[in-house]
Amino acid sequence: MSAAPAWACTLCHSEIGEEVRAIVFGPDFLGNLAALLAPVPLLVAATCLIRKLLP
Repeated sequence: MSAAPAWACTLCHSEIGEEVRAIVFGPDFLGNLAALLAPVPLLVAATCLIRKLLP
């Protein structure tokens, strides 16, 4: 398999993708990381609750 398919994602290699990376990995990296990870415990808890309630 060649490396060409790895460049197929047009979103990752667009201006929008570059802007998002610049914002997320910018000067307020820890604050952005906390904001991005904040919903994870809620999603895990919801998943566990659904798995427990449904047969």
